[in-house]
Amino acid sequence: MNLQTARLHAALLSVSLIYGCFYVVVKILFKSMTPPELILLRFVLTTIIVVLVDQLILKNPPPDRRDMPRIVCLGLTGVFAVQILLAVGLNMTTVFHSALIMSTIPIFTLIISICTGQERFHIKKLNGIAMAFMGVLVLLLFSGGPDVDLPPDYLVGDAVVLMNSLSFAWFLVESKKMLARYNPFSFMSYCYMASTILYTVFYLLGNWIKTGTLGMSFMANLSVADWLLVLYVVVFASITTYTLNNFALKRTNPSVVAIYIFIQPIISAVTAFYLLGEPFTLGMAVATALTFSGILLTINASDAIVTEAVTEPPDSETSS
Repeated sequence: MNLQTARLHAALLSVSLIYGCFYVVVKILFKSMTPPELILLRFVLTTIIVVLVDQLILKNPPPDRRDMPRIVCLGLTGVFAVQILLAVGLNMTTVFHSALIMSTIPIFTLIISICTGQERFHIKKLNGIAMAFMGVLVLLLFSGGPDVDLPPDYLVGDAVVLMNSLSFAWFLVESKKMLARYNPFSFMSYCYMASTILYTVFYLLGNWIKTGTLGMSFMANLSVADWLLVLYVVVFASITTYTLNNFALKRTNPSVVAIYIFIQPIISAVTAFYLLGEPFTLGMAVATALTFSGILLTINASDAIVTEAVTEPPDSETSS
């Protein structure tokens, strides 16, 4: 594995580590604010930071006007829909269920990539995804106990998180085309701008119709610890993860990026163990081994496919 490949996988591992802790952080924040309020802060603060960095520091040129409709649509799919669906779903179900269901993203990503002709079907890659998904199933079936209480609407929450997985899988596949032409950070800034403008209008209008106020008073009740957690959501779980994901998408197939999502349930389980006192069982240990084995198998299969494509001799010309 060369340095460039090592950097690629280090970036993807960092995304999974950050997002694995994200679920617990959001659950803690929901004790101080509602999902719509957290979504508003995440959108607005993230957009301010990425736009300032993009325009004042990186000074990237704006995208071609002909590409703007597509970038806006990708922003609404991969930022607007993803962040709203995940926050709403996570509020209705558990940290573990949310992280587990997010692990369906590689399956959706591979299916979409194959259907759109962006990736070839390869049995080795499918075997790696299957092994990693087995690890997630073990985590689901053998990590709990009879005394585990689930929220009353957890099935609805699970369905909402599943919709989020499909939306993000589509974003991973389709955004690769734009990333081939634009700087990843600049692309992210325009995706966030479109999502933030739309959500802020809906949020303020909805609160004005419902209460006659703009619904911003909740910020005065947030503690210093709450703001630090919001900062984690904005800087790490939003800006850093999207930047690293886009960095990886420019250098490998979407299914390789998505396969790292299988790590997130493991990270979430460990985080919940230390922060929420949830037990770490033998089933979780087995799931960890299966998940990492599946990831390694998929990475090796993808590298082998690239190598075969590079070293494959051209078709021989037919002799007359």
